[in-house]
Amino acid sequence: MTHTALLEARLNPLDNPAWIALTTEQKDFGVVGSLAARYRADISPIAAVADDSIDATNELSRLVDPEEVVAVIGAGPVDTSLWRELTTIELTQWVCETFEPFDLKVNWVELGDSDVAEMRALVKATDPGPFEAMTHHLGDYVGVRVAGELVSMTGERICLAGYREVSAVCTAEGFGGRGYAQGLVAEITARQHRVRCTSFLHVRVGSPAEKIANRVYAKLGYRERAHSRMKVLRRQQKSGEV
Repeated sequence: MTHTALLEARLNPLDNPAWIALTTEQKDFGVVGSLAARYRADISPIAAVADDSIDATNELSRLVDPEEVVAVIGAGPVDTSLWRELTTIELTQWVCETFEPFDLKVNWVELGDSDVAEMRALVKATDPGPFEAMTHHLGDYVGVRVAGELVSMTGERICLAGYREVSAVCTAEGFGGRGYAQGLVAEITARQHRVRCTSFLHVRVGSPAEKIANRVYAKLGYRERAHSRMKVLRRQQKSGEV
């Protein structure tokens, strides 16, 4: 790889999308420092660092309340007096540069404030990842209802110039195999491509989503782009803090 190509690869926005989103288009949804940023607790537990230095994770500790838990992709070493490392989650990142339309008709509905309780219940039952009371404010969310019950949904989370993440892809037990997830991901992806954005998403290795990734995402034009690690950190309470 040439020096120029290597530099461009390092500058790819998808290498650190949460940091770029929180310092640009989504800054109003979070708290931002010079080396660290995080979404508000009612939006998402996702946080971000500018680099993998201990200075960055130290700064992040000043943006997080004692005992609060955050998840950070690309975090480096941490000061154990400030943080307790709970776990590390392996992720694959998928990107869709050329959307392949989905022919099966799915009758979806827009989701919003009045649907939050049902959305959170569905996420809790299916575990696609965290979903807080205000997460849906980050972008569009659509779902499928059967006899009035919300049984499938997806939407958007990390959004930055030219790129939008597909997130919260989930379907209730007993309603799989009907094309709901693929149809909803197709709808959100189509919207993103209509505004000339590249779609991307993250899949937790070993999760239910990983099993359907090739079947659902690849058929829509997604390809696996990268592997990353997300550290889940709990802010330690230091003496004198309240």
